[in-house]
Amino acid sequence: MSQDGRERPTRDLHLWEIRGIRDVLTVLLVAGIFWLGYAMRDVTIPLLVALLLAYLFEPAIAWMARTRWIPFGRVGGVSCLLIATTVVLIAGLALVVPRVVGQAGDLIHDVQSGLVRDRLTRVVQTYVPEEYRLDAMSLIRELPGGVTPEDVKPEEATQAEDASQVAASATPGAAPVAAAASSEPPSPLRASAEGVAADALHHGGLDLLGLASRTGQVAVAVVAQAIAIGMLLFLIPFYFFFFSLWYPQVCEFFDSLIPAWERGTVVPLLKRMDAAVAGFVRGRIVIALIMAVLYAVGWAVCGVPYAILLAVVVGAFSLVPFLGLIGIPIAVGMLALANLDLPEAARMSWWGVLIWPTLVFAVVNALDGWVLTPIIAGKATNLDPVTIFVAVLAGGSVMGAYGMLIAIPIAACIKILLSDLVIPKVRELAQRPASGEL
Repeated sequence: MSQDGRERPTRDLHLWEIRGIRDVLTVLLVAGIFWLGYAMRDVTIPLLVALLLAYLFEPAIAWMARTRWIPFGRVGGVSCLLIATTVVLIAGLALVVPRVVGQAGDLIHDVQSGLVRDRLTRVVQTYVPEEYRLDAMSLIRELPGGVTPEDVKPEEATQAEDASQVAASATPGAAPVAAAASSEPPSPLRASAEGVAADALHHGGLDLLGLASRTGQVAVAVVAQAIAIGMLLFLIPFYFFFFSLWYPQVCEFFDSLIPAWERGTVVPLLKRMDAAVAGFVRGRIVIALIMAVLYAVGWAVCGVPYAILLAVVVGAFSLVPFLGLIGIPIAVGMLALANLDLPEAARMSWWGVLIWPTLVFAVVNALDGWVLTPIIAGKATNLDPVTIFVAVLAGGSVMGAYGMLIAIPIAACIKILLSDLVIPKVRELAQRPASGEL
């Protein structure tokens, strides 16, 4: 439309002035940005992680920049935050990681040695009904059973006997026996055996060369992976420092892109969405850390094996509501298996095996629902439990674990859009008179 209010001819319009073409170009631009970000993911992933961290830590940085006892404004606040985070991470890694790695190593050893398989076999033979016992045993046999004398193959036994004979011939007293053996005429069987031994030695040399080559490839891959991790550990704090410094300017830039006639509607919606997303993400991270510590202490007191490792895993699952429920059967099952190795008099009663790990889980989740979430996260998403449960299931069915993690913030944003934009429009249309009425 021209300045005098008249419609301009289509031939006088630029491409971006035609709404349909402008919408298509906008969609293509957004798709191209996502494709370019995926193609350059080695560069964009540290940028996105640093930007997310700057978004999550912005309230703390803004508070530190306003305090008088931290100099240099935002620069001092960001520097103090990086130093404090580094110290906390180093201390946490020094205290937690060795124990987690140790318990993970113990669990792997118990599985590979056949201890877990033996425990499960005893449970199945004692408690599982006979009609289901065969199916359960077929699953248990998939676990490693360790090496027993019955598992040694005849060929391996023959090789062991040959090795013992060679060792015996290496002693001085065995020289006459070796001489006598050498005086015997060679038989076809011995000649064929010597040929097989020569071939095995030849192929063994080739295997050594292949092993050396594979070892070199593995070493190169490990070094490359270590360099990549080191670059991430350097780039993320580097980008985070500058994103945190420029965060207010970035917000002002995007705020200036909002049309003036839409600011009264868009700005309040964006503020409510920001409060919902930031409150949920920040709150769930802090709550998951606290719940992991409480799980570890409670299950360790109950005697659950690998309590710290299990608490870390269940705490990570607790980032998504209702997903931490997987910790109950695992804790009960691990405690039950651990009791099988104890004498009959020292074993915990069956009701104790069921109740104590479950009670720890129930107490921690009650603390989450009545204390942690109201204080830390509040009513950020303003969603009822049924909506949260449906959103988690929908997100998991579409995008797996990642979809379950982002489903609740997206559901909160959709609810805000529906309550503030869609539903008022629908009610307005419903209250309009029909076309034939006055």
